[in-house]
Amino acid sequence: METVGYKGCCWALAVRRVSIIVVVVVAALMMVGCAGGRKLSYVREGGVTAEVAVGSLDDVYSAPANDTVQKPPEVIEVKDLQGNSIIMNAVMDDESGEMVAVEQLNEIVVEARFRHVAERNGVVDLVFELAVPEQLQRSMWQVRFLPRYMFLGDTLAADKIFITGTRFRKVQEWEYRMYGNYMGRVVPQEVADTLYHREKMMERFVARNGNNVADTAARKHFRKGILAGINSRMARASEKIYNRFVVDPYPVGGVRLDSVVHDPGKGKIRYFYLQRIEARAGLRRVDMVMDGEVYTNGRRLCSLKGTEPITFYISSISSFTDNTGRYLKKVISRDLHFDAMYNIEFRKGEWKIDPGVGDNWRELASLKDNISQILSNEDYVMDSIHITAACSPEGKMHVNSKLSGRRGESIKNYVMEYMRQYRDSLESSVWEINEDDGYEGDVNGKSEGFGNGNIRITEISEDWESLYAILRKDTVLGCGSEMLEKCIKETDPDRREELLTGMDGSGYLQRVIYPRLRRVKFNFKLHRKGMLKDTVHTTVLDSVYMSGVEALKNRDYKRAVTLLRPYDCYNTAVAYVCMDYNNSALDILSRLPRDARRDYMLAVVYGRLGDEKLAVEHFLNSVEQDEAMRHRGNLDPEISALIKKYGLFNNF
Repeated sequence: METVGYKGCCWALAVRRVSIIVVVVVAALMMVGCAGGRKLSYVREGGVTAEVAVGSLDDVYSAPANDTVQKPPEVIEVKDLQGNSIIMNAVMDDESGEMVAVEQLNEIVVEARFRHVAERNGVVDLVFELAVPEQLQRSMWQVRFLPRYMFLGDTLAADKIFITGTRFRKVQEWEYRMYGNYMGRVVPQEVADTLYHREKMMERFVARNGNNVADTAARKHFRKGILAGINSRMARASEKIYNRFVVDPYPVGGVRLDSVVHDPGKGKIRYFYLQRIEARAGLRRVDMVMDGEVYTNGRRLCSLKGTEPITFYISSISSFTDNTGRYLKKVISRDLHFDAMYNIEFRKGEWKIDPGVGDNWRELASLKDNISQILSNEDYVMDSIHITAACSPEGKMHVNSKLSGRRGESIKNYVMEYMRQYRDSLESSVWEINEDDGYEGDVNGKSEGFGNGNIRITEISEDWESLYAILRKDTVLGCGSEMLEKCIKETDPDRREELLTGMDGSGYLQRVIYPRLRRVKFNFKLHRKGMLKDTVHTTVLDSVYMSGVEALKNRDYKRAVTLLRPYDCYNTAVAYVCMDYNNSALDILSRLPRDARRDYMLAVVYGRLGDEKLAVEHFLNSVEQDEAMRHRGNLDPEISALIKKYGLFNNF
């Protein structure tokens, strides 16, 4: 009885002790939960968010002066669903406790809301500092920041920044381990084909039965169907299992940094972010804002209040472009001649124009479009049209001679009728065409004759020369040189035509070759309005040079260098400086007369080449000639570094 009572008493004490421990643990968890809830409520209400400020490239690439040894970064390698390796790293600064990516960072924080940034080689480097306050550092949280850049009416979403708590990362690792354990039990298909078959039994069976059993049937019979089916189902369910286990996947792509906070509450985490964007025409300003979200256990807890925008003002060497026009000497002729060929086909033995024959509708439309452009041209007046109408050798010579003349007249009448219709479509004060002794009246009242007498017709009764040229190149008929020579030597055109039609393939000749000979050639003669001399020497804007200047202003530096290189001038040097071709730029600038812009460009070039003495000398010379260059020097890193290093304007 005593023993039983003693055991019962011990059991009661144990239960009481466990109850006390449970109560204490629950109370502690409630306290932690309440504290976390208050912190989350504070964040949700917008009481805290990240801070951003402009930085410089020195902040990114420079280490603190008292830090001579840099520890290697922690490296974590994981695999995503597709089996790709993801490597994340972060370094903690021993002095400041800050998490940085690879490089050690300065501890100085620039709180300015704007900064002047120089564009170089067609790109702009934008640097800002992100400061994550203690309130956003919780072990089970992951804070995701998204920088957004606004410029020229567009928005660029940059790579994200993840600040991850220790417990959040451990849960992630546990999720991937669980998924990895599952996938470790799935046999790859190429291995399963052998593993899930009774190979030895199948080999003996095949040896006994010879060729009486197909190999596929044998493999199916000796397949371990249950195990293979289980493995196949597990493989098909891999994506579903991944989504079940991995609720917070590792970031893949589009993430600049994923840093783990080992000791939250030790102060702000600071990170310097470098974004490189391509310079565009008209890029003068870029605004950046930062959005953020808080995640835990696969769900979003809240969104962070957006940061106040910071502004980057962009400066460029291309602003030194000289917009002065460059002119070329040009000789302008009074008269203009040009030819146009139209394959207007006629029915056999006919001379009337029929748009429905062959491609006449297309050829006639091209002819009318050409004439309308001439008549509406503000610089030229049409003097005459020479029409050459040709016929094929088909038929008798005297018949073709009459036919070609009638076809020429038909085309002439067609042209005059169209010109009359075109006249009616214009204002009567601009054009008038008289068919008999016609004249042309322009807006100034000046008249020049144009009518039937200005259209001349030449008939080619049988176009043998063109026919010979076609036959020499034709591969269907295969006319030998002897046959062609025989035709050429024949002086009687009718006999000559009989020789051709007697060859093999005469049907092809009449169906394909002859229609190509029934064509019309137009020669238009024009003169420039108001011009009395045959030639005039004048100057015109150099379009190639101005295109190079435009490309330079639009920051298309490769095109600018290509177009401006032959001119070997100031703008060529500016293009070279923009492309970092410093020695080529120096060669041109040293030969130019001295002025403020030339000396400033030399200062930039010498600064890049490492000759600080000459760089300072030319910069001060440029300031002496133009006080605005003093302020410009603060915008270009080659000059601003010299101003700070040598205290050039400390006395002002």
